[in-house]
Amino acid sequence: MNDDDFWLTTSKMAAEALRLSISETEALQANRVARLIGAIPALAGCDDADRVAVQHVVTYLVAQRLEAIFDHRREDDSPLAARLERISHFPGGNRKIIQRGMNLLTLTMISGYERSLLADRKNGVYNPIESGSWDDTREKAQLIKAIRSVKSPEMDAILDLEGALHEGWNG
Repeated sequence: MNDDDFWLTTSKMAAEALRLSISETEALQANRVARLIGAIPALAGCDDADRVAVQHVVTYLVAQRLEAIFDHRREDDSPLAARLERISHFPGGNRKIIQRGMNLLTLTMISGYERSLLADRKNGVYNPIESGSWDDTREKAQLIKAIRSVKSPEMDAILDLEGALHEGWNG
């Protein structure tokens, strides 16, 4: 199965499980962050990659829909990728590829917090950069270095370094 077929199958299963509308399903299928979440298990050659992909994409979608419970809390500040813990379980597979994908997701998350800094401050929404818990400049530099150290053209075709810096978490 090629990458496009894998994503189409994964996204359709996740959409069916959550009873997404046609427009919600189309938005999911165009969402590069969701696609990366679904692709990591297959790109890394994990055991049961299809199951893991669907589970992770469903978790991502549920977190989007239930922001009140899934929004960032102080407890999520450390380690850096604590908020991604629920989509970070992979049976087997190439650990370097898995970590590269998780680093891209973490970079996307940090970049999103940078972009929402002023709005979060205005609306009283907790932001780990605003609180001083994260040194976004240092963390981003470390993530960029780690991402560049592991090549994956297949992953970059979904979401590359530039995309992670500019893509919104919700696609």
